[in-house]
Amino acid sequence: MNGLPSTRARRPLRIGFIAVVRAAFKGDAEDVARRARVWLEEEGPALGFDLVAAPNLVDDAEEATRAAAWAEGCDLDYLLLLHATFATGDLMAPLLRAHRHVGVWAVPEREGLAGRRPGTRPDADPLPLNSVCGLNMTLSYLDHTHISRPPSATTKWFFGAPGDAPLRRRFTTTTRALHALVALADARVLQIGGTAPHFYGLEERPALAGVHVATLELRELYEVMARPSDRDVEAHADAWARMEQLEAPREHLLVAARTELALATLARDGGYDALALRCWPEFPERCGGMACAAVGAMADRRLPTACEGDVMGAVSMLALQAAADAPSALMDLSDLDVERDRLLLWHCGNAPRTFAAASGTRLTTHFNRDGVGVVRDMTLAPGPATGFRLLDGGARAVVLSGTLGDPSERGFDGVRGWWHALQWDGVARRADEVVAQMLDERLPHHLALAPGEHTEALHELTVLLGGAVVPARRVRDALRGPHDVEVLGGA
Repeated sequence: MNGLPSTRARRPLRIGFIAVVRAAFKGDAEDVARRARVWLEEEGPALGFDLVAAPNLVDDAEEATRAAAWAEGCDLDYLLLLHATFATGDLMAPLLRAHRHVGVWAVPEREGLAGRRPGTRPDADPLPLNSVCGLNMTLSYLDHTHISRPPSATTKWFFGAPGDAPLRRRFTTTTRALHALVALADARVLQIGGTAPHFYGLEERPALAGVHVATLELRELYEVMARPSDRDVEAHADAWARMEQLEAPREHLLVAARTELALATLARDGGYDALALRCWPEFPERCGGMACAAVGAMADRRLPTACEGDVMGAVSMLALQAAADAPSALMDLSDLDVERDRLLLWHCGNAPRTFAAASGTRLTTHFNRDGVGVVRDMTLAPGPATGFRLLDGGARAVVLSGTLGDPSERGFDGVRGWWHALQWDGVARRADEVVAQMLDERLPHHLALAPGEHTEALHELTVLLGGAVVPARRVRDALRGPHDVEVLGGA
């Protein structure tokens, strides 16, 4: 199944770096700045970014103004400022204004002890950098009129010596969030056929400035499906059958192969990053097969394709895929096991093969359309997994995480897995509490899912987008009113 179009490659981020050094401090701040830059350059390939370092250290207000102008002209995705020493607002203000998203980094004082500036008294033991105090003061005046940043601007602090594990973890969170932000910055989504009939909760459209939605009628999809020759479709189906066990009529596999080829062609020719397909009721009646396995195959190609015409689901899948650097799929929360404190994630057969447990996948018929295929039947591989959905056009988001359990346990046909050890935006919750809050919040029934733990990156993404993550709330037996704002730990 090689040669199919896939989503555009994830480009490296461009992260700017400026170090601030004041000569009044006696530590070897220049060496601190050098080692910080070297560490960032070494981390770049693994975290997917190119470092763009300022040509000079900033040691006075004039150099700060020049460095800010330099940063504004570099087409950066993020700007990281290093307090190699303490610095006051006359140096920091122009740098903070140089980019919408800024990080400010301080290091432990021990980092400045490797050498001393000439002229330091041999009997003195001066504070070498005062870096943390500089970070503290910089963050304290972010809202001051002298800074004058737009409301959408963000600033995140970082602390640690180059290579320290907590610093790398915190910085990795930011790079993952930035990859998702970039994926949405100029995203093109194609909705085919509209939303599934009467699925009112899926009719929402994104309000994010960079996301563009186009529409196509199902008739036009059918026309593209008719283009490939029977020989090409047969060859594609043969390649598919060599990878997955087929337990459905071959003609239904041919429909899936033709569907995948058409969806991939539409994505390639239109430059689309994600699709949302109205996969029923018309499609199986018109085409003689289901689209489910083709949707899963699109995920294999990292071309997120949402079921049931769910545009916001497609956008959520795209963001999650970028943050996780892994395929994503839409899932339903289909059952609650209170006694064993777990939820059943399920969908009809639309997930990528990489989601499958060691038992693998099979291509079979749809659970409620007797004899009509093909769908993927699989149990989700055990391990951590994260769910995500953008809400209110992107102004809010829900972030859930947990662990997928024993794949040998029998489940319902389709894609399925029992999810336990659940957290709502990092707050431990029982399964029944998660379901209760989802119902109280009136959330759509689709949740984008990807393997791994990505809560922090998705939370940060939501903030970078100017939105807010729905917090874990107290669950009560009383009817929840529209003005109830009870959040765990206080209102």
